[in-house]
Amino acid sequence: MNYKKAFDTMVSETAQYLHRYGLKTMILGLSGGLDSTVTAAICHEVVKRYPEYGFQFIGVSLPCSSNTTEENDSARAAMQGFCNQYWVENLQAQYLLLKATCEQHYPSTHISQGNIKARLRMIYLYNLASVTGGLVMDTDNKTEHYLGFWTIHGDVADYNPIGGLWKHEVYELCKYLFTEVYTDSDDIRHKALQAAYDILPTDGNGVAVGGDMAQIAPGHTYEEVDDILDSYLKTKDQPEQLAQTMQRLNQAYGADTVERVLQRHRGSEYKRKRMPIVIERSLYE
Repeated sequence: MNYKKAFDTMVSETAQYLHRYGLKTMILGLSGGLDSTVTAAICHEVVKRYPEYGFQFIGVSLPCSSNTTEENDSARAAMQGFCNQYWVENLQAQYLLLKATCEQHYPSTHISQGNIKARLRMIYLYNLASVTGGLVMDTDNKTEHYLGFWTIHGDVADYNPIGGLWKHEVYELCKYLFTEVYTDSDDIRHKALQAAYDILPTDGNGVAVGGDMAQIAPGHTYEEVDDILDSYLKTKDQPEQLAQTMQRLNQAYGADTVERVLQRHRGSEYKRKRMPIVIERSLYE
């Protein structure tokens, strides 16, 4: 993929969407992870390249106790490097209050507790978008979309510039940005992208120990998971081709791993009945 073309397209399409609908601010919750940091770079360039529109980019870090110090530090670096305005708002007290309220009739689970955190963050971000005349930026990638690795009415937002990329491609886009665009190693933008590239991916909600891959396919990589998903989706409606695909995938990654990934995909199909606005991949391929 031509990552310069992809990045430039994401920036221009985002700017035109905002301008078309008279929106003034981009609101982003920064976790310190890869996806939100790359999205922050896109928003930063929208402001920088289209000064005539007067856009503003507001970033907010909304941690709870399940966020690590490494994640919080990475989020702060991204905010300092890319945002016009930014601040940190700890939501641990609000989370504990709502969790206790929810548990009055049914006990919570690790997943439900994570969903409470995601939905609290979205309440905060949508309120901020409302009072500033803007929209909330979505940061989910194609891998997360097809695995259901997101919370309905939580970390799904209005506009998603990176939604056409698989997770391993978001890594490559991030690498392009800190090696080809923000090349000064002393630049806070370079440091933020490098930190996000190196950080262990987690959901930030404390759902599982060991990061995202511990939940998806332990011992494997995003490239491998993306291959499983992409290959399956391209052949699932063609029985003969699907049989060949499954044989190749099972031999390459093991039948248990392939089934684990595809079970997550099938089990989250209900979530994909709705989706945010995504910049179509065909625009930059």
